[in-house]
Amino acid sequence: MKLESLKTIATLMASCLAILLVCLGPALSADDTPPANPAPPPISPEKQGEMREIRLTEIQDGEKKWLLTAADADYLKDRGQIFIKKVWVEIFGKDDTTVIITGDEGIIDIKTRALTLEGNVQAQTRDYNFSTASVQYDPQLRLLSAPGAVKVQGPRLIVEGKGMTVDLREKKLSLAEHTLTKLRVAGNLWN
Repeated sequence: MKLESLKTIATLMASCLAILLVCLGPALSADDTPPANPAPPPISPEKQGEMREIRLTEIQDGEKKWLLTAADADYLKDRGQIFIKKVWVEIFGKDDTTVIITGDEGIIDIKTRALTLEGNVQAQTRDYNFSTASVQYDPQLRLLSAPGAVKVQGPRLIVEGKGMTVDLREKKLSLAEHTLTKLRVAGNLWN
């Protein structure tokens, strides 16, 4: 291209830009600022933070002790607790045994890492399931306890009672009050 042609094209482009600025100038003025983002919803005074879809891992002495997943969590600084909802916890034992516990809601004590779950609490291991209304887990003692009514089911056994304690170190389950035992023999349940 010749230098004259380039000058003509540059002049045309400058004219087009000037026309665009005249036409679009009012639309781009500072008076028409975009709307501000809405303010976040207020957090109630007792909560110092809210979280959605959280995952916590407890590691002691380089060993993973438990993994917790919850749909919602509220940090209650004044109480030193985290309130959680729709909870799933996997507690790791030695020799690759795990206990999976679910519940509607719960509380984690920040200092001790103790966990309390309530509402439709279900737990399972490789061979057994149990259900209860409330369960506590003490990570220092590796102790799981359910103070109320509990039902334990295994491949050959159904046991109902109250006051269940499970020592995960010793792999020992005990009931303070026994109400029913059923044993499955050759496909039949026996009381």
